[in-house]
Amino acid sequence: MAAASSLGSFLTAVRDALGNRSGLAGVRIFTGPVGEKEIGPENIVFAVEETSVSQDFPTAGQREAFESYEVEGRIWIVKPGGGESAITAARERALEILSEVQSECTANMTMDGSVRSLLLNSFSLMQFPLDGARDCRVSFTIEAKSNFTAP
Repeated sequence: MAAASSLGSFLTAVRDALGNRSGLAGVRIFTGPVGEKEIGPENIVFAVEETSVSQDFPTAGQREAFESYEVEGRIWIVKPGGGESAITAARERALEILSEVQSECTANMTMDGSVRSLLLNSFSLMQFPLDGARDCRVSFTIEAKSNFTAP
């Protein structure tokens, strides 16, 4: 089947690569939005918001394009309990998972050949109280560049 972009193969490659990391055992990894019943206590979700792809065809009439896109990823952690110990546990686990993502991006800069280069270039952390638990979320952005041959 022909594809309009490398974005789909990149999302599959990043999910597969992260799924093989021992530090992410038990973490659910999704390549799109999911519902409450699918979410577990530790999650990474990619492409929740719109992902725009820029394609530049350097020569008119050619099928070879240079692509770039930024994919948002979100880490969602829920730890039971309250007080500072639960806040710290949720935050530390979220940052451990972010470290695993950073390490994979550094070690696998083409994400198994799906892109030419990638860079985890920013992140933000948010913390929320829940009834009987603590929620920590890290949003991050991976910038990817690819050569793509249009169908």
